[in-house]
Amino acid sequence: MISFLIKYKKIILIITLAFFLGSIVYLGADAYRRSNFSAVAAKVGSKDITYRQLYRVTEDRAQMMRNQGVDVNEEILSFLQQQFLAALISEEVLNQSAENAGMAVSDYEIAYDIQTSPFFAPNGQFNKAAYEAAVKRAAGMTPAEFEEQLRRGKLSDRFRTVLYSHYKLTPAEIKQSYKIQHGNLKDFEKNKKDFSAQLMDTKMETAQKAFFDQFNENVEIKTYLQD
Repeated sequence: MISFLIKYKKIILIITLAFFLGSIVYLGADAYRRSNFSAVAAKVGSKDITYRQLYRVTEDRAQMMRNQGVDVNEEILSFLQQQFLAALISEEVLNQSAENAGMAVSDYEIAYDIQTSPFFAPNGQFNKAAYEAAVKRAAGMTPAEFEEQLRRGKLSDRFRTVLYSHYKLTPAEIKQSYKIQHGNLKDFEKNKKDFSAQLMDTKMETAQKAFFDQFNENVEIKTYLQD
């Protein structure tokens, strides 16, 4: 789960302006046939993650793949559901952790993101009516619901950045790790950049996994997704 989140953290960040204005039509035609959207797909402590949330992100990604010519069969769709449920759980864990740490996203930040978005400024100037209509048409949300999800997405991303900022690689650590993995330092300078990036990914994956394990000791996480 963690490696998926690290690799695709920008893709799976649920609340982006582009996401809500993407190809959501397929969602209405298919996902409502699959499940009761008020049903709970997972719980993080007392917070519910509904099938409605899950199918939003899953079907959006599936439609993107279809647009690229990929045949999204039931097996692939099931895989996407599992991965994006893990992503939703991750975002919720990060949100709760951020709130417990006293972090917040101000109303000003939300307003700025919306009012400067080209999606809601067809003529280069923010149009409130266009904004409200676009959110309702594409996401089936009220502006208040959209803004709350945008806030939560920004907050979880902010906490993730803080979490990662505590971990750094020293030159000695990079060289030693390279030597252990390759048995010598041949071509070290040539491969140093790519190796350092891979090593950092591994370190971040380990750090986030440890963080999640610690969180789960105090907050129960349950999943109800059926194959």
